[in-house]
This record gives sequence, C-alpha cells and structure tokens, in this order.
Amino acid sequence: MDEYIIGIDIGSSKVRAAAGKMDKYGKVQIIGITSAKCNGVKKGIVVDIDNTSEAVRECITALERMVDIKIKEAYISLPGGISELLWNKGVVAVSSEDREIRENDVKRVLKASKIVTIPSDKEIIGVIPEQYIIDGYDKIKDPIGMSGLRLEVDSQIILAQTTVVNNLFKSVIKAEVKVLGVVFQPLAISQAVLKDDEIQRGVAVIDMGAECTNIYVYEGGNLTNIETAALGGSIITNDISVCLKIPFLEAENLKIKYASVGEDDANYNTKIEVDADYNNKIQVDYYTLKQIVEARVEELLYIIDEKLRSSEYYEKVSGIVIVGGGLGLIKGIEDFSSNIIKKPVRVGTPGTVGSSNPLYACIAGIVKDVSYAAKGSNFSGKTEKLQENEYKGYTKGKDKKEVKSENKNGIVLKIKEFFTDFF
Repeated sequence: MDEYIIGIDIGSSKVRAAAGKMDKYGKVQIIGITSAKCNGVKKGIVVDIDNTSEAVRECITALERMVDIKIKEAYISLPGGISELLWNKGVVAVSSEDREIRENDVKRVLKASKIVTIPSDKEIIGVIPEQYIIDGYDKIKDPIGMSGLRLEVDSQIILAQTTVVNNLFKSVIKAEVKVLGVVFQPLAISQAVLKDDEIQRGVAVIDMGAECTNIYVYEGGNLTNIETAALGGSIITNDISVCLKIPFLEAENLKIKYASVGEDDANYNTKIEVDADYNNKIQVDYYTLKQIVEARVEELLYIIDEKLRSSEYYEKVSGIVIVGGGLGLIKGIEDFSSNIIKKPVRVGTPGTVGSSNPLYACIAGIVKDVSYAAKGSNFSGKTEKLQENEYKGYTKGKDKKEVKSENKNGIVLKIKEFFTDFF
C-alpha cells in the first residue's frame, strides 16, 4: 500500500478514485482509475452523507479489485467552487544567529500570513505562498538556506465554509477511508493539464462538471481568480431527454457517444437507435441531436464568456483550457468555443500515463502532486509547503496524531489524522 498514492475526487455526479505510483524513471503512472455514480452531492456540496459515503465505498472497492491492494487511506480534492481566496502578507524576523533562513522561519512567516479576519462560519483551509521577500528583495520561491534579517511572504489564504468541509470529510471517513491530506482542486488540475509557460502568461481553465462550472484563472505563475456558474453538463443531457422524449440515462449515453458542435464530416441524415421507455427502441435524427446540443452549449459558453469579461482578468488570459465531462468530451468543442470566447481553446488532457482523458484532470493531478511530494521533488515551483490545519470535529478524544508530510513544493494541505471510529 505504501508504494501507491490513492486519490479521491468527489463530484456532483460521480466519485472517482485513482491509484498511482512513480516508475523507475521518476514518471508518475496511474495504475487504476474507477468511478461510481453519486447522488449525494449538489453543485459541489455534500447534501447526503450516506449516499456520498456509499459511492466512495463502491469506488474504492472497485479500485481495490483493480490494483489488488487493500485501501485504507487516501488524499481527497477540495473543490474550488466552495472555496474563496484572500491575499495577505506575513512578516517575521529571521531567528537564527547566523541569519540563515531555516524551515522554521518559513513556517512562522506562513503562520503570520494567516492572521486575518474571516467570517465566523468559515475557516482557513490552507496557505499558498506566491512569493517570498528577503530584506526587500522579492520574487523568491524557496528562501530556505538563504541569508537575511527580515522574511516576508505574499500569500493566498484559502477559505471554505466549515460545515461544507466537515460534511465532505465525514463522507469519506464513513466509508472507512482515512484522509491523509487535501489537494486544492484548481492547483491539482493545473499540475495535470497546464504548462508552466501557460501559467506564467495567463490562462483560464473551464472545469465543467454535471451541475456547476468553475473558471480558474492563472497568471504570473499563480492561481489568481475563481469564478463559479451554477450550470453544468447535466443541463445539456436534460435538454436531449426532454426534446427527444427519452430517459435521462439514455440521453447521457447519447451525449457522450454522439454529441458534437460546429462543422463536422458526419452525415446529417444519420439515424441513431436508442432505447426509450419499456425497452422500446426509437430512431433519433443526428441533425436534431446536434441542434439541441449546440443551442445549449452556445448558451453555456456565452455565460462563461460574460463571467470572464466582467472580471479584470479577461485581457490577461492568453488561452482557454477545457476539462471535465460537461464540455471536454463534445466533438468540435475547441473551435466552437474559440469562436465565442475569442481566445485560443484546447481540451486539457492529463499527460500522466493511464489517465489521458479530460474527465481525469483533477484525480490525475492529485496523484501526480502527492507522488512528487513524497519524492521531495521541486517539480513546479508554483507553490510551497502549506501550513498544517486542524479540522475541528473530525476526531473524538484527545489523542490526535499529526500526519507527517515531506511535501516541499506540492499542494497537499497538511491536516490532522482522522480515526475511522469517528462514527
């Protein structure tokens, strides 16, 4: 089990789990990926712990059969849509007599940056350092080992509503899986599908799931903005179901297999056979399906375009990357989106072996980040170690053992160890 990294991504329609590890060449390989249908999450928020927990258990059981190991612990993703970012600064004096900056100084300055007023119903999930400043010299990514008198940090504070995070953790713990750490979803996706030069120049990721769409903007090497729209790919499926008078499940299968937008080489007179109610088969006109999908996709893209243009980041974005199953699997989506948003668009496919599908952007990013962190590799330089964070109410009793992490440049949020006998 120790050689495998297990990641869990809980979405509005599916729970996905993946097992991965490093090969002898230092590359991350995904050994197995599974998914299970989940009805306990709505728009990124757990609304039914039992249903979500059962989906996690089903997913993990299938993954255990696939990789032939017993899975008792995992890393999970924290959805960007339920989080918000604050910017703050921390300042400390270097403590050592020889003025060499050590790991403890970095911990202290990150802790200092967390001194900020937040609403009573929210808590600090983690800290992402954007840059360190030593005696006035900025743009320093790793200050450890350098000399100075004064250490500062410009950081992003990740906030989330306490009850929402609690319910997410309870769902995993109830499935008898211990949570080793949290990976912030926008940063996990960036590790899986974005290039370093894209993040420096400016890029927006459109992550469309079943019920919500998250827009993550990266610029200057950092995550700079999060926008959320309460619409997702299920609305396209619903349109197909209503217009063609077929069950929702059949409409979903039809969308995945045949949905396309823009110009294509298909014969518009093609008929597609699908199952209707009571095992009756009907013929669906391909051109009609295409018109239904195009109409709704166009509307969704105009909503995304409006959100981008209404923010201060539209001019800073040099390109768009689409991930997730809401839009990423639709044929012709790149050119169609580009014509509406007026930016170059590509579908983001993880480069990790075993996960070459836009559906797996987040789960591949979790495994990739944790795998590199375990090796102590400075693989991106975009983030530094995040401060440990105590989650209240997840364990009972006073014996709380801290989970150790060697992550120096990853995006894993250190948390307290959870006991599976919580329930």
